[in-house]
Amino acid sequence: MMKCGITTIILDVDGTLTDDVSWLPLTAGLGADPKIHEKIFDDFKAGKHSYSDAKKQLIKLWQNTGNANKGFMKSMFQAWKLKCDTRETIDYLKKSYRLCLISGAVDLYIKIVAKKLGISDWYANTELIWDNKGNLVDFNYFADQAQKKLEQFNKFAKKYNLDKEECVIVGDGDSDLVLFRELKHGIAVNKDPNPDLESLSSKRISKLIELKNLL
Repeated sequence: MMKCGITTIILDVDGTLTDDVSWLPLTAGLGADPKIHEKIFDDFKAGKHSYSDAKKQLIKLWQNTGNANKGFMKSMFQAWKLKCDTRETIDYLKKSYRLCLISGAVDLYIKIVAKKLGISDWYANTELIWDNKGNLVDFNYFADQAQKKLEQFNKFAKKYNLDKEECVIVGDGDSDLVLFRELKHGIAVNKDPNPDLESLSSKRISKLIELKNLL
């Protein structure tokens, strides 16, 4: 069991509340080739393209499908499934704790997940930008997702005057590493969690529902 004094649970989304990382399913769901998306991202990480050029390529890939608009994307995100035990776990946690989602995904998706689960506080790494007709024209993305998550946590903590000691972070990947280092209480979720994350965690679970026995 976690120590007394815990008031707040911070939750990652991709890989934690869902089975998949949302970026490639987003591209596939729009009707584009995820392999092209993957190559754009890999080339960007390798320094072959600037952030600006990589972003333009990805937006064009999405726009060429004819589906890169708010209406289509809302419907797509609404249809996406959470892990089978997510809703039960969140409903249990909401009875005793303040919850917040902090994710590396796009804002429209995280807004929809938060609404599905009845969580009022959420932060997303990427802001989608639309024209006045609801067509996607740009996005703001932060390459250092782990540092961005820390900034978002600090903003959330200031909002509610929270101490780090009363917060638990639940996550599964690289983008959660900084928060796991900052907070005393970290729970790694996955059958095969990130080794660095696991070394920083105070607890490890393979299924989200196991949080009911820890919190």
